[in-house]
Amino acid sequence: MDALFLKASASLQRLDEACAEEEARGMDWASYLGLYTQALLDITFYEETHLVDEEFPGDDSLQKVRDLLQMLSEPEGLARGNHQQVASIPDLALDAEVQECLHWRRGALLYMYCHTVGERERWALRDPGTFHQCLQDGVCYLLKMLHTRSPVKLDDKVSYRDISTASLLEKGVFSDIHLLALMYCGEMCYWVLRYCRDMETASHHTSDPNPGLHFKDIGEKVLDTYVGVCEGPLCGQGWSTDNAKKILQHLKEDKV
Repeated sequence: MDALFLKASASLQRLDEACAEEEARGMDWASYLGLYTQALLDITFYEETHLVDEEFPGDDSLQKVRDLLQMLSEPEGLARGNHQQVASIPDLALDAEVQECLHWRRGALLYMYCHTVGERERWALRDPGTFHQCLQDGVCYLLKMLHTRSPVKLDDKVSYRDISTASLLEKGVFSDIHLLALMYCGEMCYWVLRYCRDMETASHHTSDPNPGLHFKDIGEKVLDTYVGVCEGPLCGQGWSTDNAKKILQHLKEDKV
């Protein structure tokens, strides 16, 4: 963990030096935001890892998760806020890979929290309302991560030497993390329907014009993609589809 703090410290040092150098030439907001975001990712990773390794101990673990989620949301808020307040700043957007990382870190953190708490309580949830909200937020973050970059459209104008790689890009799978996000997202959709059925039913009878996500449809789509990729271009690469297929069967037969 010392390496993470050293890395974060280095990012903050570069940020401090950049601020000093740019005082006479004007502010380079995008560079500052990038350095700040990298330091934030490094620092929060330590606390996330500690919570996961200790299996989210204590009654304050949920609040710690919420604090981390808020911190990991700050770069997006800063990007939007600076652009709105200073007209001279061009459209300030985080790099796609940074956006994916921020979405992934929040979604994966909520996945690990829900998985740990669910197993610890043997899925007889003491607070299904809060659990349902955590799952819903986690699915949203993972979907944002998966949709940050558009799938590559393959046509006669683009040729690939590696057909397997082309197939992955066409499915929007750009890394192992994207594959994990598909599986995590599918599992969370299943947990909503299996263990928070009453909360989910209530959410679809609210007066809110956007009552919630269609977890069954989302779960089927992401897990179909996961299975197709693992048994297609990634066949023999060590990715198991057993659990994904089991969940898919439950979702498609509505056994949840």
